[in-house]
Amino acid sequence: MKIALIKLIIIEGGIMGNLSEKTIKTIEREMNYWKIPGVSIAVIKDGKLMQSIGLGMRNAEENLPVTADTMFGIASCSKSMTSALISILVDKGVLNYDEPVTTYAPNLVMKDPAARNMTLRDMLSHMTGFGTHDALWPGDTNRDDLAVRLRYINPCTDYRKEAIYSNVMYALAGYVAECATGEAWDDLMKEYIFSPLGMERTNCSVEEMKKDLDYSLPYRVRNMKSCALDLWNVDLAGPAASVNSTANDMARWLMMHINGGKKEDGADLIKSGTFKEMHTVLCSMEDSIGRGEGFYECSDYSMGWRRGYYKGHDFFKHTGKIEGFSSIQSFLPDDKAGVVILTNLHSPTVPFMYSSLYTILDEILGEEHENWTEKFHGEELPKEEDYHDCELNYFTEEQVTGTQPTLPLKNYEGTYNDNGYGTVKIIYENDHIYMRYRDMNICLEHYHKDVFRADGVLEDIYTISLPVSFQTENGVVKSVAVRFEEMVPDIIFTKL
Repeated sequence: MKIALIKLIIIEGGIMGNLSEKTIKTIEREMNYWKIPGVSIAVIKDGKLMQSIGLGMRNAEENLPVTADTMFGIASCSKSMTSALISILVDKGVLNYDEPVTTYAPNLVMKDPAARNMTLRDMLSHMTGFGTHDALWPGDTNRDDLAVRLRYINPCTDYRKEAIYSNVMYALAGYVAECATGEAWDDLMKEYIFSPLGMERTNCSVEEMKKDLDYSLPYRVRNMKSCALDLWNVDLAGPAASVNSTANDMARWLMMHINGGKKEDGADLIKSGTFKEMHTVLCSMEDSIGRGEGFYECSDYSMGWRRGYYKGHDFFKHTGKIEGFSSIQSFLPDDKAGVVILTNLHSPTVPFMYSSLYTILDEILGEEHENWTEKFHGEELPKEEDYHDCELNYFTEEQVTGTQPTLPLKNYEGTYNDNGYGTVKIIYENDHIYMRYRDMNICLEHYHKDVFRADGVLEDIYTISLPVSFQTENGVVKSVAVRFEEMVPDIIFTKL
């Protein structure tokens, strides 16, 4: 796909000069290398917008270009916005970082007794012990129902033992804000974040994004070609992942952080003490960039931001990835600099985002130029398997060939329930059985004995193949075990 440089979209106040042609061409070259359809970028230098641009296509099939006002899913960059919302409510005395969240949300009771005094500080720094459990949040349930079910779900580790990244906990941090205010999280975000910062093209719902005239389609690469995907509704996990925004709006968002919590007019959006608290390191967690010589890892985590150093410069960042979208936001407070990169490719995008980010930072900070693209991937062209890096296999048991299910397939049909995970339906159709759970409808292929294989299970950024194991007694199916989460025993759904 040929990548086209799109006319600059300029935020009020003009620009301070543009990125060099060398930097732009480096980014375009990397887009072609990784088959990324479209990218939108905003760059802040010396506290002012330097440039915002669109490159490539938001809709390759219809030849529609990306602009700096094209809307992308920013995925987990949403977490920093939820954290900012919490901080504003802390300033107003509505919430307290260290009060047990059951004070505001009585239904939010954890199974681990030690975690029943869990606070917002715990939730926003991923220190609850609850862990991932990412099968819980797609679908049409609500956050109140999700909160009630947590008391039945096994944690992945001990409370406050170690940081385990959790979309569910961030979704429920937004729920705590809802309970304390009586307002929906979406409305709170608009009232306290988007409107005060002039983020007029930012919203919290994929359904709202679909109505826009300038939004990007999400893409994956399959058989070395970019393929458009359906927009995935993750609104239940909204406070963790559902914000949609543009490069221009994200520049306004980063400017607030660069200015220490202040709006464009100099008034506080977040009080200085609370702003500092929000960015104070609370734990250590492995960085998505991975470990490699010469890479600038940020393994320190505060509340919705990673913190580290880039060539000696204090550096905050967060990445986001959801079905067909990848993003990175970063700011360097001492240098009054910031960069946001929004893309419409699922994976692999870490090499592209970081090589582009580092190339831009070197230019605006006056650092010596480095060939980051070579450091991230060398000269070898990507292979098909590189685009399957977010596919996981949860099977640990070696397949026993030549076996058959204990019962006729129709006998496995029925409704199965777990108090924590809710309801799974097994449907028999056309000599196959299907698992219906949340927004999933997965054909189950026989693996061996009474174990079936579920392929294409979407959990956060991953597509998973996992075992679905039926337990029978005297010719009757009693339950089904599903390995939705690797860090806990299989979830047992009892047949109703």
